[in-house]
Amino acid sequence: MSTARRTIRRFDDYGEHDVRDTLAVEEPLEIVVDGAPYAVTMRLPGDDVHLVMGFLLTEGVIASREDILSMGYCQGSLGARRIFVELHPGRMAAQTKPQRREFLSKSSCGLCGKVSLGDVHTDIPRVSSVHAINRNTLLGLKSSIEKRQGLFHQTGATHFAAIFDARHELLAFAEDIGRHNALDKAIGAVLAADARDLAYLGIVSSRLSFEMVQKAGALGLEMLAGLSVATSLAVEMAENLGITLIGHLRATRMNVYTGGERIISDEKLPNLVLQEELLTALVDSHAT
Repeated sequence: MSTARRTIRRFDDYGEHDVRDTLAVEEPLEIVVDGAPYAVTMRLPGDDVHLVMGFLLTEGVIASREDILSMGYCQGSLGARRIFVELHPGRMAAQTKPQRREFLSKSSCGLCGKVSLGDVHTDIPRVSSVHAINRNTLLGLKSSIEKRQGLFHQTGATHFAAIFDARHELLAFAEDIGRHNALDKAIGAVLAADARDLAYLGIVSSRLSFEMVQKAGALGLEMLAGLSVATSLAVEMAENLGITLIGHLRATRMNVYTGGERIISDEKLPNLVLQEELLTALVDSHAT
């Protein structure tokens, strides 16, 4: 269950009165990898399999969904609060035993439990694609995806993450009390659908921190846009990875921090399409 009802005391212009309110549910989920506890995350129940898949990918524990041999909930008193993951012994990512996080990973914390900065998964290839998007198209996607926030409209307590392909078709959408969890859930859904090669653009409702860019890079996204602003380290990492980073995405405006060549206005669209076609032809000619 993702929501709970509770009687609260409300103070407003009409005085004080008791009302029934809808709250987002927050519960811990323990992730056990190959029999060893790995992390505990506070999350909105639901899409736990996608959450764990996305989390393990962005942690560098797995390199693809094929690295996971099996996944299932604990049979016992903890029930849906503990999930077991068995890694395929023949996969590269399974050769090195995952390092257990040292403490609770909160819903708002992406690096919680890391012993040192050296433990952060940053071995991510640089994006080299030249795909671009029209500015108005991006604003339209943001507007349409906000309408899907069912839990946010009920509770006001959730973040969202959406992932699109280069044709601007929605591949995955997720909500959670934590911005990192929401993105992990969306990433996991893309992996589960075997659509990783199609993933192109991510839109999130939160600020753009280092961890959010790192997660986007781990999936291979070319662009990441957020409704809030970016941090300095996020901009630095996006620049290093070749990711277009966009913040303060609003009804008519946006801040483009890196990769501005992928954001185009209507009058520049024909020229950029031509550039893409020429580059594709050049790559094809070298391949043959």
